[in-house]
Parts: sequence; C-alpha cells; structure tokens
Amino acid sequence: MLVQNQVVPVGDLSVITDDFDLSTITTADVVFAVCAIVATFLLAHVVKRWLRRLLNRREEVPALAGDMIAKIVGYFIIALGLVLALEALGFSLGPLGSLLLLAMLAAVIAAQPLLRDLGAGLIIQFRRPFSAGDQVRIDDHEGEIDEVTARALRIKTVDGRRVHIPNRQVLDRPIDNLTAEGARMTTFVAGVAYDTDLDRACEVVIDAMTGTSWARADPAPQAFVEQFADSTINIACRFWHDPRIQDEWAARDEAMRAVKRSFDSNGITIAFPQRVLWSGHPDVMRVGLGSDTSRASKGDTAS
Repeated sequence: MLVQNQVVPVGDLSVITDDFDLSTITTADVVFAVCAIVATFLLAHVVKRWLRRLLNRREEVPALAGDMIAKIVGYFIIALGLVLALEALGFSLGPLGSLLLLAMLAAVIAAQPLLRDLGAGLIIQFRRPFSAGDQVRIDDHEGEIDEVTARALRIKTVDGRRVHIPNRQVLDRPIDNLTAEGARMTTFVAGVAYDTDLDRACEVVIDAMTGTSWARADPAPQAFVEQFADSTINIACRFWHDPRIQDEWAARDEAMRAVKRSFDSNGITIAFPQRVLWSGHPDVMRVGLGSDTSRASKGDTAS
C-alpha cells in the first residue's frame, strides 16, 4: 500500500502561483525570451564599448569613471532584457517584483561598503587630487600612486611595500600630494652656541646650502633665527629641491653635511645640551653634562 506524503501549507501562495501558469507558455514564447536575453547581453556589450570609447575621448572624464559609467549602463540594459523575457513568458512581476525589491534592498544594505568605495572612486577620479605616478602622503602611508580601482587606492611605498587604501578612507583623510607643484621646501634646524654672531651664522648657512647640488637657486635658500632653546639658539635652514621622497632625503643629507663643514671652517659651534650645577657655595659652580658633573658637584659640597 502506498502512503502519500501530505504537505502542510505554510501560507497562502495562491496569489503567486496563479500568476505563474506554465501551461500557457508556448515554444514561441520561450524562443522570444531566450532571444531577448541574448540580444540584451549583446546590446549591453556593444553599448558599454561604445560608451567607454566616447567617454575616454573627453579629457574631463577620467578613464576609471568612464569604465564605471559604461558598466552601470550595461547592467541596466541587461536588467531590462530580463524583465522583457519574463513578461514574454507570461510572468506577472507584481509579487515577484516585490520579492526582487526586497532582495535588492538586502543586497544594497549588505554591499554598502562596496558602493561607498565605488562612489568614492568616482569622486576621486573627477576631483583628480593626484594622478598615476604622483607621490602622496595619506596618514602614515607615503609612496607613489600605482592605480585607483573601483574599490581602493593602491600605493607603492618607497620601502618596497604595496598598500591598498579603501577609496572611502581616502576621501575622509587629508591627501598630501608631494609632487603636484614640481618642487618642495625642506627645513632643518641647526643649534648654535649663545655667544655666536647670528648674522654671520645665517650667512654661512645660506652659502653652504647654495653650494649644494640639490638646492634650487630660485627660490633661494633661507636661514632664520627661530628659537632661544635651553642650550642653543636654533636657526631654521630652508631650501627648495626636487619634490620626490628620495630627492628630499638626498637633498637634506647634502645640505646638513655642507652646513656642518661650513660651521667647522668658520669656527661656529653647534652647541650641545649643557647643565649648570651649583654646589651650594657662591664661588663654586660646575658646567657640564650627565653624572660626572653631578659627582664633581657632590664632592665640592662635601668639602
């Protein structure tokens, strides 16, 4: 004896099943639906290629932005083709449309980070804060722009790493384009003793930096008295050089070496931290550094 399984209905699905009457579908309907789907895929491909070429010819439209726009238009055409195919098969999109809408809403919510990165990538392309090959500093990352994809900015760092920063994070942070202006200024500090002739020291600094191969003549190097520190008078040494990160390192190294040599040859002392210790006797005072001076002071006090 055969036992038939009984299915307990969970809900009333007659509203949906009545709309999907497969018995009325003919071979011609199936052929038309398949042709509609194939035709829309081909049309989407052709339109994407044509639109991409059209947008890439316009200088104001970045290449990545043109590709993204072409893809979005292609997906829209494919969606229209699927709708036409379902209509040809006699499917009512009323209930199905509601389900699809809920599914699309859930997909949009789940894909928010991706959509934000996509939108941020488009904004970056249109604003053009940098181009491929520029060197930038974003947070703790600095290096050369390799590529801007739909999701992330790719940077090749000077120490051989490849960093991917999500586009939405790039928009939320300051972008320091190091090479956009073709030149950059570097400043370092030289601390001289308090008895130094500051006018002469600034002249020596400027002459030393002017004689280097990396410092640019226009704008000319500059030296400014910046601060009266604890043990030194600090002079800010400024000069312009080529903008790339490696150029900055080489230029700073050469300029600081040149300033040190010029100070030595002109009898200018680069002062070091000093401490004056008083032993308790008005006529006895020690000047020096560290523990040796402390021991000497204690000895004087004891005596």
